[in-house]
Amino acid sequence: MTELTQNFLKYLRYEKGFSNHTIKSYKEDLENFFEFLKNEKIEDIKSLNYSVLTGYITFLGKKGFKASTVERKIASLKTFFNYLVKKKFISKNPAELISSPKKQKRLPSVLEVGEIFDLINIIPEDSPFSVRNKAMIMLLYASGLRVSELTGLNLGDLDLKNGLVRILGKGKKYRIVPVGNKTKAILYKYFLYRREFQPRGEALFVTKSGKRIQDRMVRYIINVYINELAIQKKVSPHTLRHTFATHLLDNGANIRVIQEMLGHSSLSTTQIYTHLSIEKLKKAYQEFHPHA
Repeated sequence: MTELTQNFLKYLRYEKGFSNHTIKSYKEDLENFFEFLKNEKIEDIKSLNYSVLTGYITFLGKKGFKASTVERKIASLKTFFNYLVKKKFISKNPAELISSPKKQKRLPSVLEVGEIFDLINIIPEDSPFSVRNKAMIMLLYASGLRVSELTGLNLGDLDLKNGLVRILGKGKKYRIVPVGNKTKAILYKYFLYRREFQPRGEALFVTKSGKRIQDRMVRYIINVYINELAIQKKVSPHTLRHTFATHLLDNGANIRVIQEMLGHSSLSTTQIYTHLSIEKLKKAYQEFHPHA
């Protein structure tokens, strides 16, 4: 790793507030790019041009990367070059006019209303652990949190009296999202049990040793209940976030409101859910229209 890239990764962490996971992706993308430059015997980053960068796309394709991955790697490169322009190391972004390969739009997996109700109802409320698990799953679905946002919650982020949760999202930006009455009820019950975990700090959801619960544990817990239900879908915490957005849209919520609750900076990111609803409409039309 060059000093330039090290400084860039520090910039992403400390100035942009990106997560460890995102920074790791940027690091891997830049390693691929510098591997390509080494193969091409290009040492001066200031000499890069359109031809070299289109060659990099070919290089990625030959290494077997999917179009979606190539698109991400080119986006990472554009961000890196924008940083270099900002720091006046180069005068313009050489990747500005580069287009990534077209990728097929992949619709997110979601649970049907009956499936999400089954998931919630299968979790008993007979122990501190099961109440905690139910509270986490209900909050993921009820408020559309990312798993990292859920595990990052502190006690002070909840205002149950007014039915609100304060979420620290991507880029260290806060947003306020409503919490429904059923989720409020299970959270109140969890508060009564939480002291039995002997929590060591202000973390809302904790392990049996009192430490903040980790993302991977939430994924594991969800998989346990999904396997018990024998739902034939790959379900993750993010599936519940997708399900939250899709069910809102299906029931008439304004897409701008959904964008705000999800914490999307761009409406185009939220619009994937409109495609999902259109697919559902088309399926219903084909199934039920007498002349389809």
